[in-house]
Amino acid sequence: MNGVYKSKIDTRLGIILGGIPVALLFAIWKLVHAPIPGRWFIAVPILLLGVFLPVSILMFTTYTITNNSLRIRSGFFKWEIPIQHITRVKPTNDPSSSPALSLDRIRIEYGQAESVTISPVNKEEFIRNLHERGVPHA
Repeated sequence: MNGVYKSKIDTRLGIILGGIPVALLFAIWKLVHAPIPGRWFIAVPILLLGVFLPVSILMFTTYTITNNSLRIRSGFFKWEIPIQHITRVKPTNDPSSSPALSLDRIRIEYGQAESVTISPVNKEEFIRNLHERGVPHA
C-alpha cells in the first residue's frame, strides 16, 4: 500500500513559519510604497526567500512511500531514497536541521552512513508501512 504522510507541525514552529511571512509581507508593502530607488531589487528577493520559501515548507512537507522508494518533499526540496537502501528506522528527538516540522521524529538511515530525519503525523503507521516493504526494525 502506497502512502502519503504529511509532516507533523509543532505549534511553535508553525507560528514562526507562518508569522515570518506575514511580517515580511508588511515590510515589503512598506518598502514598495517608499521613495527608495531600486526598491524592487530588495523586495523581490525578500518575497522569494522570506515569504514563499517558509510558506512552501509549511504547506508542502510530505513523505510518500511507494513500492520502490521513500520520497521526501519539503517545500522546493526533494529527496528520493530507494527502499532497499534503507538500513534502519528509529524514533528520535534530534533537533538538527531536516525536512521535519516537529521534534517528534523518525531517523531514516540509508546507503553509506547517510540519514534524514522526518516527522510524519502518524509515526506508527509510517514505520509499519516501511516494515511491510522489508525495512529492518530499529
